[in-house]
Amino acid sequence: MSTRTPAEILGQPLTINKLTLKNRVILGPMAVLQPTEDGRPSDQSIAFLARRAKGGAGAVFVGGSVATARAFRESPFSPNIRYDDDAFIPDLTQLVDEVHATGTGVAVFAQLFPAFGRMGVPRDGHGISSASPKSVDMGGFGLPDNVYIPGGRITPLPNEATVEEIKELEQAVVDAARRAKAAGFDGIEIAAHMCYFYSSFLSPLANFRTDEYGGSVENRARALKDAVAAVRLEIGPDVALGLRLSANDHVPGGQGPDGFAAVTAEIAKAGLDFVALTDGNYESMKDNVTSESGKMLREGEPQAFRAALGPQVALFVSSTPDPAQAAAAIEDGTIDATMLARQLLADPDYPNKVIEGRQAEIVWCDHANSCMRRLILQVPVQCHLNPEMGRESPSSKRSNAGQNLFIWAAGNPLLMAIADKAARAAQKRKAR
Repeated sequence: MSTRTPAEILGQPLTINKLTLKNRVILGPMAVLQPTEDGRPSDQSIAFLARRAKGGAGAVFVGGSVATARAFRESPFSPNIRYDDDAFIPDLTQLVDEVHATGTGVAVFAQLFPAFGRMGVPRDGHGISSASPKSVDMGGFGLPDNVYIPGGRITPLPNEATVEEIKELEQAVVDAARRAKAAGFDGIEIAAHMCYFYSSFLSPLANFRTDEYGGSVENRARALKDAVAAVRLEIGPDVALGLRLSANDHVPGGQGPDGFAAVTAEIAKAGLDFVALTDGNYESMKDNVTSESGKMLREGEPQAFRAALGPQVALFVSSTPDPAQAAAAIEDGTIDATMLARQLLADPDYPNKVIEGRQAEIVWCDHANSCMRRLILQVPVQCHLNPEMGRESPSSKRSNAGQNLFIWAAGNPLLMAIADKAARAAQKRKAR
Protein backbone atom coordinates (compact mmCIF):
# COMPACT_ATOMS: atom_id res chain seq x y z
CA MET A 1 0.00 0.00 0.00
CA SER A 2 1.28 3.45 -0.91
CA THR A 3 2.29 5.82 1.86
CA ARG A 4 1.86 8.83 -0.43
CA THR A 5 -1.14 11.10 0.04
CA PRO A 6 -3.67 11.92 -2.69
CA ALA A 7 -2.21 15.43 -2.76
CA GLU A 8 1.26 14.06 -3.50
CA ILE A 9 0.02 11.64 -6.17
CA LEU A 10 -2.25 14.10 -7.98
CA GLY A 11 0.41 16.80 -7.72
CA GLN A 12 3.09 14.83 -9.54
CA PRO A 13 3.97 15.73 -13.15
CA LEU A 14 2.88 13.63 -16.11
CA THR A 15 4.81 13.42 -19.38
CA ILE A 16 2.84 12.77 -22.57
CA ASN A 17 5.10 12.54 -25.61
CA LYS A 18 7.38 15.59 -25.23
CA LEU A 19 4.83 17.51 -23.14
CA THR A 20 4.98 17.52 -19.33
CA LEU A 21 1.84 18.41 -17.38
CA LYS A 22 2.55 19.93 -13.99
CA ASN A 23 -0.03 17.72 -12.25
CA ARG A 24 -2.66 15.04 -12.83
CA VAL A 25 -5.85 17.15 -12.66
CA ILE A 26 -7.26 18.13 -16.05
CA LEU A 27 -10.18 20.33 -17.10
CA GLY A 28 -12.23 18.34 -19.59
CA PRO A 29 -13.80 19.91 -22.69
CA MET A 30 -17.25 21.45 -22.28
CA ALA A 31 -19.44 23.52 -24.59
CA VAL A 32 -19.67 26.35 -22.06
CA LEU A 33 -17.21 28.86 -23.52
CA GLN A 34 -19.61 31.34 -25.15
CA PRO A 35 -17.68 31.89 -28.40
CA THR A 36 -18.75 34.60 -30.82
CA GLU A 37 -21.58 33.92 -33.23
CA ASP A 38 -19.10 33.46 -36.09
CA GLY A 39 -17.04 30.90 -34.15
CA ARG A 40 -14.15 32.78 -32.57
CA PRO A 41 -13.06 32.63 -28.92
CA SER A 42 -14.65 35.46 -26.95
CA ASP A 43 -13.32 37.31 -23.94
CA GLN A 44 -15.49 34.99 -21.86
CA SER A 45 -13.99 31.90 -23.54
CA ILE A 46 -10.51 33.02 -22.55
CA ALA A 47 -11.51 34.22 -19.08
CA PHE A 48 -13.21 30.90 -18.27
CA LEU A 49 -10.13 28.89 -19.26
CA ALA A 50 -7.71 31.30 -17.56
CA ARG A 51 -9.68 31.02 -14.32
CA ARG A 52 -9.34 27.22 -14.35
CA ALA A 53 -5.63 27.61 -15.12
CA LYS A 54 -5.25 29.89 -12.09
CA GLY A 55 -7.16 27.32 -10.06
CA GLY A 56 -4.35 24.87 -10.67
CA ALA A 57 -5.43 22.60 -13.55
CA GLY A 58 -2.48 20.87 -15.17
CA ALA A 59 -4.18 21.10 -18.56
CA VAL A 60 -7.33 22.63 -20.02
CA PHE A 61 -9.15 21.20 -23.03
CA VAL A 62 -10.96 23.72 -25.22
CA GLY A 63 -14.42 22.23 -25.71
CA GLY A 64 -17.36 23.13 -27.91
CA SER A 65 -15.15 23.32 -30.99
CA VAL A 66 -15.39 22.08 -34.57
CA ALA A 67 -12.97 21.09 -37.32
CA THR A 68 -15.30 21.67 -40.29
CA ALA A 69 -17.88 24.13 -41.59
CA ARG A 70 -20.26 21.19 -41.72
CA ALA A 71 -19.85 20.53 -38.00
CA PHE A 72 -20.43 24.23 -37.27
CA ARG A 73 -23.68 24.06 -39.26
CA GLU A 74 -25.04 20.84 -37.75
CA SER A 75 -23.89 21.25 -34.14
CA PRO A 76 -26.57 20.62 -31.48
CA PHE A 77 -24.82 23.18 -29.24
CA SER A 78 -23.98 26.44 -30.92
CA PRO A 79 -22.06 28.52 -31.60
CA ASN A 80 -18.75 26.68 -31.58
CA ILE A 81 -15.08 27.60 -31.72
CA ARG A 82 -13.85 26.96 -35.26
CA TYR A 83 -10.71 25.40 -36.69
CA ASP A 84 -12.03 25.02 -40.24
CA ASP A 85 -10.31 28.01 -41.87
CA ASP A 86 -6.92 29.68 -41.62
CA ALA A 87 -8.76 32.93 -40.84
CA PHE A 88 -9.39 31.60 -37.31
CA ILE A 89 -5.73 30.98 -36.48
CA PRO A 90 -5.06 34.50 -35.04
CA ASP A 91 -8.01 34.22 -32.65
CA LEU A 92 -7.01 30.71 -31.60
CA THR A 93 -3.46 31.94 -31.07
CA GLN A 94 -4.75 34.73 -28.83
CA LEU A 95 -6.67 32.19 -26.73
CA VAL A 96 -3.62 29.98 -26.26
CA ASP A 97 -1.30 32.90 -25.57
CA GLU A 98 -3.59 34.47 -22.98
CA VAL A 99 -4.13 31.21 -21.10
CA HIS A 100 -0.39 30.54 -21.16
CA ALA A 101 0.15 34.13 -19.96
CA THR A 102 -1.48 33.24 -16.64
CA GLY A 103 1.99 32.01 -15.73
CA THR A 104 0.58 28.84 -14.21
CA GLY A 105 2.37 26.41 -16.51
CA VAL A 106 -0.94 25.06 -17.77
CA ALA A 107 -1.08 23.10 -21.03
CA VAL A 108 -3.80 23.97 -23.56
CA PHE A 109 -5.35 21.27 -25.76
CA ALA A 110 -7.52 21.64 -28.85
CA GLN A 111 -10.48 19.31 -29.37
CA LEU A 112 -11.48 18.59 -32.96
CA PHE A 113 -14.99 17.52 -34.05
CA PRO A 114 -15.24 16.57 -37.75
CA ALA A 115 -19.04 16.17 -37.64
CA PHE A 116 -21.76 15.34 -35.14
CA GLY A 117 -23.01 12.13 -36.72
CA ARG A 118 -26.13 10.71 -35.09
CA MET A 119 -26.44 13.85 -32.96
CA GLY A 120 -26.20 16.25 -35.87
CA VAL A 121 -29.03 18.65 -36.64
CA PRO A 122 -30.06 18.85 -40.33
CA ARG A 123 -30.01 22.51 -41.33
CA ASP A 124 -30.13 24.66 -44.45
CA GLY A 125 -31.18 21.75 -46.64
CA HIS A 126 -28.22 19.61 -45.61
CA GLY A 127 -28.60 16.10 -44.23
CA ILE A 128 -26.48 14.38 -41.58
CA SER A 129 -24.52 11.16 -41.78
CA SER A 130 -22.88 8.56 -39.58
CA ALA A 131 -21.41 5.08 -39.98
CA SER A 132 -24.90 3.62 -40.46
CA PRO A 133 -28.48 4.95 -40.51
CA LYS A 134 -29.43 4.79 -36.83
CA SER A 135 -31.17 7.45 -34.76
CA VAL A 136 -30.51 8.17 -31.09
CA ASP A 137 -33.16 7.55 -28.45
CA MET A 138 -32.11 10.39 -26.15
CA GLY A 139 -31.84 9.07 -22.61
CA GLY A 140 -33.80 5.98 -23.57
CA PHE A 141 -31.77 3.93 -21.12
CA GLY A 142 -31.51 6.45 -18.32
CA LEU A 143 -31.20 10.18 -17.78
CA PRO A 144 -28.91 12.02 -15.35
CA ASP A 145 -30.30 13.17 -12.03
CA ASN A 146 -32.60 16.18 -12.42
CA VAL A 147 -32.59 16.04 -16.22
CA TYR A 148 -35.85 15.31 -18.05
CA ILE A 149 -36.95 14.99 -21.66
CA PRO A 150 -40.77 15.19 -21.66
CA GLY A 151 -42.13 12.75 -24.20
CA GLY A 152 -38.64 11.52 -25.04
CA ARG A 153 -36.74 12.46 -28.14
CA ILE A 154 -35.59 10.51 -31.18
CA THR A 155 -32.99 12.26 -33.33
CA PRO A 156 -33.34 12.47 -37.13
CA LEU A 157 -32.20 9.42 -39.07
CA PRO A 158 -28.72 9.99 -40.52
CA ASN A 159 -27.56 8.79 -43.90
CA GLU A 160 -24.82 6.20 -44.20
CA ALA A 161 -21.58 8.10 -44.72
CA THR A 162 -20.00 7.45 -48.09
CA VAL A 163 -16.34 6.52 -48.39
CA GLU A 164 -15.79 9.89 -50.09
CA GLU A 165 -17.33 11.69 -47.08
CA ILE A 166 -15.16 9.74 -44.66
CA LYS A 167 -11.99 10.69 -46.53
CA GLU A 168 -13.09 14.32 -46.91
CA LEU A 169 -13.66 14.60 -43.17
CA GLU A 170 -10.31 12.94 -42.53
CA GLN A 171 -8.58 15.63 -44.56
CA ALA A 172 -10.57 18.32 -42.78
CA VAL A 173 -9.36 17.01 -39.41
CA VAL A 174 -5.79 17.04 -40.71
CA ASP A 175 -6.18 20.66 -41.83
CA ALA A 176 -7.72 21.61 -38.47
CA ALA A 177 -4.85 19.93 -36.62
CA ARG A 178 -2.38 21.95 -38.68
CA ARG A 179 -4.18 25.13 -37.63
CA ALA A 180 -4.21 24.06 -33.98
CA LYS A 181 -0.48 23.44 -34.08
CA ALA A 182 0.09 26.80 -35.80
CA ALA A 183 -1.94 28.51 -33.06
CA GLY A 184 0.37 27.08 -30.41
CA PHE A 185 -1.80 24.44 -28.77
CA ASP A 186 0.20 22.04 -26.63
CA GLY A 187 -1.81 19.00 -27.66
CA ILE A 188 -4.68 17.83 -29.86
CA GLU A 189 -7.64 15.57 -29.12
CA ILE A 190 -9.89 14.06 -31.80
CA ALA A 191 -13.47 13.66 -30.57
CA ALA A 192 -14.85 10.13 -30.99
CA HIS A 193 -17.24 9.82 -28.05
CA MET A 194 -20.95 9.81 -27.26
CA CYS A 195 -22.96 9.43 -30.50
CA TYR A 196 -20.85 11.74 -32.66
CA PHE A 197 -19.47 10.94 -36.11
CA TYR A 198 -16.34 8.95 -35.37
CA SER A 199 -17.91 7.18 -32.40
CA SER A 200 -20.55 5.69 -34.70
CA PHE A 201 -17.90 3.51 -36.34
CA LEU A 202 -16.52 1.96 -33.17
CA SER A 203 -19.43 -0.12 -31.87
CA PRO A 204 -21.66 -2.66 -33.65
CA LEU A 205 -24.55 -0.88 -31.94
CA ALA A 206 -24.25 1.98 -34.45
CA ASN A 207 -22.14 0.40 -37.20
CA PHE A 208 -23.69 -2.33 -39.33
CA ARG A 209 -21.79 -1.57 -42.51
CA THR A 210 -20.62 -4.39 -44.74
CA ASP A 211 -17.72 -2.59 -46.40
CA GLU A 212 -14.16 -1.96 -45.18
CA TYR A 213 -15.47 0.27 -42.37
CA GLY A 214 -17.75 -2.28 -40.69
CA GLY A 215 -17.71 -5.71 -39.13
CA SER A 216 -14.33 -6.68 -37.67
CA VAL A 217 -12.38 -4.75 -35.04
CA GLU A 218 -9.88 -3.70 -37.70
CA ASN A 219 -12.63 -2.43 -39.98
CA ARG A 220 -14.49 -0.53 -37.27
CA ALA A 221 -11.21 1.11 -36.26
CA ARG A 222 -10.29 2.06 -39.83
CA ALA A 223 -11.88 5.53 -40.20
CA LEU A 224 -10.35 6.78 -36.97
CA LYS A 225 -7.05 4.95 -37.37
CA ASP A 226 -6.60 6.52 -40.80
CA ALA A 227 -7.44 9.97 -39.38
CA VAL A 228 -4.97 9.57 -36.51
CA ALA A 229 -2.24 8.42 -38.88
CA ALA A 230 -2.86 11.36 -41.21
CA VAL A 231 -2.90 13.87 -38.35
CA ARG A 232 0.27 12.40 -36.91
CA LEU A 233 1.97 12.77 -40.28
CA GLU A 234 0.84 16.40 -40.47
CA ILE A 235 1.78 17.55 -36.96
CA GLY A 236 4.92 15.48 -36.56
CA PRO A 237 6.02 12.99 -33.90
CA ASP A 238 6.43 15.40 -30.98
CA VAL A 239 2.93 16.90 -30.52
CA ALA A 240 0.71 15.18 -27.94
CA LEU A 241 -2.16 13.53 -29.83
CA GLY A 242 -5.10 11.63 -28.41
CA LEU A 243 -8.72 10.56 -28.62
CA ARG A 244 -11.80 11.08 -26.52
CA LEU A 245 -14.08 8.07 -26.68
CA SER A 246 -16.73 6.20 -24.76
CA ALA A 247 -15.71 3.14 -22.78
CA ASN A 248 -19.08 1.39 -22.69
CA ASP A 249 -22.37 1.75 -24.55
CA HIS A 250 -24.45 0.74 -21.49
CA VAL A 251 -27.24 -0.18 -23.90
CA PRO A 252 -28.72 -3.65 -24.50
CA GLY A 253 -26.90 -5.14 -27.46
CA GLY A 254 -24.20 -2.51 -27.20
CA GLN A 255 -20.46 -2.87 -26.83
CA GLY A 256 -18.71 -3.12 -23.47
CA PRO A 257 -15.27 -1.93 -22.35
CA ASP A 258 -13.39 -4.94 -23.72
CA GLY A 259 -14.78 -4.31 -27.19
CA PHE A 260 -14.05 -0.58 -27.11
CA ALA A 261 -10.57 -1.25 -25.75
CA ALA A 262 -9.83 -3.69 -28.58
CA VAL A 263 -10.85 -1.14 -31.22
CA THR A 264 -8.83 1.58 -29.47
CA ALA A 265 -5.74 -0.63 -29.36
CA GLU A 266 -5.98 -0.96 -33.14
CA ILE A 267 -6.30 2.81 -33.56
CA ALA A 268 -3.40 3.42 -31.17
CA LYS A 269 -1.02 1.76 -33.63
CA ALA A 270 -1.33 4.91 -35.76
CA GLY A 271 0.37 7.07 -33.14
CA LEU A 272 -1.76 7.87 -30.09
CA ASP A 273 -0.23 9.39 -26.97
CA PHE A 274 -3.35 9.49 -24.77
CA VAL A 275 -6.95 8.35 -24.54
CA ALA A 276 -9.58 10.30 -22.57
CA LEU A 277 -12.37 7.99 -21.45
CA THR A 278 -15.99 8.95 -20.97
CA ASP A 279 -18.84 6.57 -20.14
CA GLY A 280 -22.03 5.79 -21.99
CA ASN A 281 -23.56 7.92 -24.72
CA TYR A 282 -26.67 9.98 -25.40
CA GLU A 283 -28.88 6.91 -25.09
CA SER A 284 -27.36 6.01 -21.71
CA MET A 285 -26.97 9.55 -20.41
CA LYS A 286 -27.33 8.47 -16.79
CA ASP A 287 -24.04 6.61 -17.14
CA ASN A 288 -22.36 9.47 -18.95
CA VAL A 289 -23.35 12.19 -16.49
CA THR A 290 -23.17 10.16 -13.32
CA SER A 291 -23.58 11.30 -9.74
CA GLU A 292 -21.22 8.56 -8.50
CA SER A 293 -17.52 9.31 -8.26
CA GLY A 294 -15.36 6.49 -9.60
CA LYS A 295 -18.16 4.59 -11.33
CA MET A 296 -15.98 3.78 -14.35
CA LEU A 297 -13.26 2.41 -12.07
CA ARG A 298 -15.77 0.33 -10.14
CA GLU A 299 -17.07 -1.19 -13.36
CA GLY A 300 -13.57 -2.05 -14.61
CA GLU A 301 -13.63 0.14 -17.71
CA PRO A 302 -10.23 1.88 -17.50
CA GLN A 303 -8.74 -1.43 -16.44
CA ALA A 304 -9.80 -2.99 -19.76
CA PHE A 305 -8.15 -0.15 -21.67
CA ARG A 306 -4.93 -0.39 -19.67
CA ALA A 307 -4.74 -4.11 -20.42
CA ALA A 308 -5.30 -3.49 -24.13
CA LEU A 309 -3.10 -0.40 -24.55
CA GLY A 310 -0.27 -1.08 -22.12
CA PRO A 311 1.54 1.64 -20.19
CA GLN A 312 2.74 3.64 -23.20
CA VAL A 313 -0.64 5.34 -23.86
CA ALA A 314 -1.73 7.73 -21.11
CA LEU A 315 -5.27 7.21 -19.81
CA PHE A 316 -7.50 9.98 -18.47
CA VAL A 317 -10.69 9.00 -16.65
CA SER A 318 -13.70 11.26 -16.17
CA SER A 319 -16.23 11.65 -13.34
CA THR A 320 -13.88 10.78 -10.48
CA PRO A 321 -13.76 13.91 -8.31
CA ASP A 322 -12.97 11.95 -5.12
CA PRO A 323 -9.22 12.65 -4.81
CA ALA A 324 -8.55 9.41 -2.96
CA GLN A 325 -10.19 7.31 -5.70
CA ALA A 326 -8.33 9.10 -8.49
CA ALA A 327 -5.02 8.94 -6.64
CA ALA A 328 -5.39 5.23 -5.91
CA ALA A 329 -6.08 4.50 -9.60
CA ILE A 330 -3.02 6.53 -10.62
CA GLU A 331 -0.85 4.86 -8.01
CA ASP A 332 -1.77 1.34 -9.14
CA GLY A 333 -1.19 2.22 -12.79
CA THR A 334 -4.80 1.98 -13.96
CA ILE A 335 -4.97 5.61 -15.10
CA ASP A 336 -2.59 8.53 -15.45
CA ALA A 337 -4.80 11.53 -14.70
CA THR A 338 -8.27 12.56 -13.59
CA MET A 339 -10.30 14.68 -16.01
CA LEU A 340 -13.11 16.73 -14.49
CA ALA A 341 -15.89 18.89 -15.90
CA ARG A 342 -18.81 19.76 -13.60
CA GLN A 343 -16.58 19.74 -10.51
CA LEU A 344 -14.44 22.50 -12.02
CA LEU A 345 -17.54 24.54 -12.79
CA ALA A 346 -18.52 24.39 -9.13
CA ASP A 347 -14.99 25.01 -7.85
CA PRO A 348 -12.28 26.18 -10.26
CA ASP A 349 -9.79 26.05 -7.37
CA TYR A 350 -10.33 22.31 -6.83
CA PRO A 351 -6.88 21.36 -8.21
CA ASN A 352 -5.01 23.76 -5.95
CA LYS A 353 -7.10 22.79 -2.93
CA VAL A 354 -6.46 19.08 -3.49
CA ILE A 355 -2.75 19.44 -4.17
CA GLU A 356 -2.24 21.83 -1.25
CA GLY A 357 -4.07 19.51 1.15
CA ARG A 358 -7.08 21.82 1.54
CA GLN A 359 -9.80 19.32 0.69
CA ALA A 360 -12.03 20.61 3.47
CA GLU A 361 -12.37 23.87 1.51
CA ILE A 362 -13.60 22.25 -1.74
CA VAL A 363 -17.01 23.29 -3.02
CA TRP A 364 -18.37 19.95 -4.17
CA CYS A 365 -20.60 19.59 -7.23
CA ASP A 366 -24.01 18.50 -5.93
CA HIS A 367 -25.09 16.95 -9.26
CA ALA A 368 -28.21 19.07 -9.47
CA ASN A 369 -27.20 19.32 -13.15
CA SER A 370 -28.67 22.76 -13.71
CA CYS A 371 -25.58 23.34 -15.87
CA MET A 372 -26.59 20.48 -18.13
CA ARG A 373 -30.18 21.65 -18.40
CA ARG A 374 -28.87 25.05 -19.44
CA LEU A 375 -26.63 23.49 -22.07
CA ILE A 376 -29.43 21.34 -23.51
CA LEU A 377 -31.85 24.27 -23.59
CA GLN A 378 -29.29 26.69 -25.07
CA VAL A 379 -29.29 29.03 -22.07
CA PRO A 380 -25.96 30.56 -20.92
CA VAL A 381 -24.38 27.96 -18.65
CA GLN A 382 -23.98 28.94 -15.00
CA CYS A 383 -23.50 27.02 -11.75
CA HIS A 384 -25.79 27.65 -8.80
CA LEU A 385 -22.91 26.76 -6.44
CA ASN A 386 -20.48 29.20 -8.05
CA PRO A 387 -21.88 32.65 -8.90
CA GLU A 388 -18.66 33.47 -10.77
CA MET A 389 -19.12 30.63 -13.28
CA GLY A 390 -20.20 31.91 -16.67
CA ARG A 391 -19.38 35.46 -15.57
CA GLU A 392 -15.59 35.32 -15.58
CA SER A 393 -15.59 38.16 -18.11
CA PRO A 394 -17.62 41.39 -17.75
CA SER A 395 -18.77 40.87 -21.34
CA SER A 396 -20.21 37.39 -20.77
CA LYS A 397 -23.77 36.55 -21.74
CA ARG A 398 -26.13 36.24 -18.78
CA SER A 399 -29.45 34.46 -18.51
CA ASN A 400 -32.50 36.54 -17.64
CA ALA A 401 -35.09 35.93 -14.94
CA GLY A 402 -37.43 34.16 -17.35
CA GLN A 403 -34.71 31.79 -18.49
CA ASN A 404 -33.70 31.09 -14.91
CA LEU A 405 -37.29 30.21 -14.04
CA PHE A 406 -37.48 27.94 -17.08
CA ILE A 407 -34.30 26.12 -16.02
CA TRP A 408 -35.73 25.63 -12.54
CA ALA A 409 -38.98 24.28 -13.95
CA ALA A 410 -37.09 21.93 -16.30
CA GLY A 411 -35.51 20.32 -13.25
CA ASN A 412 -38.67 20.04 -11.16
CA PRO A 413 -39.78 16.39 -11.07
CA LEU A 414 -43.47 17.14 -10.52
CA LEU A 415 -43.69 19.66 -13.36
CA MET A 416 -41.69 17.41 -15.66
CA ALA A 417 -43.91 14.42 -14.88
CA ILE A 418 -46.92 16.50 -15.92
CA ALA A 419 -45.10 17.69 -19.06
CA ASP A 420 -44.08 14.14 -19.93
CA LYS A 421 -47.64 12.86 -19.58
CA ALA A 422 -48.97 15.67 -21.76
CA ALA A 423 -46.26 15.16 -24.40
CA ARG A 424 -46.89 11.42 -24.64
CA ALA A 425 -50.65 11.96 -24.88
CA ALA A 426 -50.07 14.39 -27.74
CA GLN A 427 -47.84 11.84 -29.47
CA LYS A 428 -50.57 9.21 -29.23
CA ARG A 429 -53.16 11.57 -30.69
CA LYS A 430 -50.81 12.44 -33.55
CA ALA A 431 -50.15 8.75 -34.27
CA ARG A 432 -53.85 7.95 -34.70
